[in-house]
Amino acid sequence: MTDSAEASLELIIERIEGEYSNFSVSSRWCRRQLMLGRKMFATFSEIDMSFKLGEGQLSQTYSIAGAETWNPKERGNPSRSWVLIPISQQKYWMLLALEAAKDMNTHGV
Repeated sequence: MTDSAEASLELIIERIEGEYSNFSVSSRWCRRQLMLGRKMFATFSEIDMSFKLGEGQLSQTYSIAGAETWNPKERGNPSRSWVLIPISQQKYWMLLALEAAKDMNTHGV
């Protein structure tokens, strides 16, 4: 894991922790999960972050170089609401994490 990726994640955690009282971090699938209540809205690994986004954000997010659909359960058809962003594009992680948290909080997406 790069120091800059871990630093980005820590900044994201601090920001979201300050905005949502029901925020938590857990681990599953060898990834750190960002959650509101019991619902996951983002995950982090050594080489990428993935985000659960609403349809409006998804179409824009797929224009980021290296963005691809992520299947959290790794079986069957992947959920179209999850997008993986590689570490090379970590400059987008904060914005996408905030959008994903907002969507989850507002719509339970």
